Amino acid sequence: MRRILASLTVLALLTPPPVTAQEPDTPCAAVLPAPGPAPQFALGDTHRIARGEGVRVAVIDTGVADHPQLAPVDPVADLVAPATPDPLLDCDGHGTVVAGVIREVAPGATILSVRQSSAHYRQPDADSAGTLASLADAIHAALDAGAQVLNISVVSCVPADQAALLDAAVLDHALLRAEEQGVVVVSASGNNGGACLPGAVVYPAHSPTVLPVAARHADDPHSLAEYSLPADNVLSAPGRVTTGVSPSGDGWAAGMVTAQGQEVAFEGTSFAAPVVTGVAALLRQRHPGDSAAQLRERIRQAAEPSHGAVDPHTALTHLPGAYITEPRQVAAAAPTPEDPAAGQRAITLLATLAALVLGGTLLGRVSAPGRSPRRTG
Repeated sequence: MRRILASLTVLALLTPPPVTAQEPDTPCAAVLPAPGPAPQFALGDTHRIARGEGVRVAVIDTGVADHPQLAPVDPVADLVAPATPDPLLDCDGHGTVVAGVIREVAPGATILSVRQSSAHYRQPDADSAGTLASLADAIHAALDAGAQVLNISVVSCVPADQAALLDAAVLDHALLRAEEQGVVVVSASGNNGGACLPGAVVYPAHSPTVLPVAARHADDPHSLAEYSLPADNVLSAPGRVTTGVSPSGDGWAAGMVTAQGQEVAFEGTSFAAPVVTGVAALLRQRHPGDSAAQLRERIRQAAEPSHGAVDPHTALTHLPGAYITEPRQVAAAAPTPEDPAAGQRAITLLATLAALVLGGTLLGRVSAPGRSPRRTG
């Protein structure tokens, strides 16, 4: 019996086990269906200028479904389930909606799906699939696939004191490569809550070569949403998607339903970032020779003051310029000393004029002979 078992053991080691799809550790979110699309923007005039034609935009997220509104989607990489990769599986219902926003702003762009994170797959040392190292790998995979713009709406927040001790060189290297290749990187600025608290370092939005995007208030477009984390040089865009592209691969969605039955709307900085990503795709088509830094500057100059509100049409038609001018020297001659006698003559003249005016006023109040005084009351 021992011999048979040993033989079977060796056989098992030599024969690879059948490959099966890696199932999520928790059930995927369900789609909350919507009757039809609800566009956020009216961009007819904008798309006469540019549509992002030929621009390859990588969505580093939870996967992008192969939806007719997004086709064709280029399935680049799956870092969540690499043994049985499926970049077109969006178990979380996040990346597909992000991609839909990008395609609304830049309908001619090609979407590249890099599945890097998911709340439904666990790792031994993390709450969910997705680390800074895998984010760096995702950036490299997107660059290898020829991406020209990167959208990163799934971010990582680290308290400032811990961030000072964190070695993020692997991510910094990936972002440097993107900069050297002229690729614009756009990131959500982060939503306030959980590990993302004011003062935290948000990766990769912290990087000077990344455009961080906050969400504008849904009911007051002139202010940031209360859930947006503050950030330096932040841009902003609408953060609510009332109806998004369905992660099921067909139809439309008003939100997602978690495994616990909770309905979750599409709102947050995650959905503000792809607006700016779409703008970057329009500008990349319009200015193919620009560096990443030049495209970032075009977007920043066209943004409104204060909260950096980005409007697609304004950003595409804005003419950049040097609006800061050098200080101008203004010279004024010192007044000459006054003649004391001239000053006295001026005082005498003013006194004479005052006496004449007063006399004229009094005379004007005397009635003409033979006429009754005019009543003024």
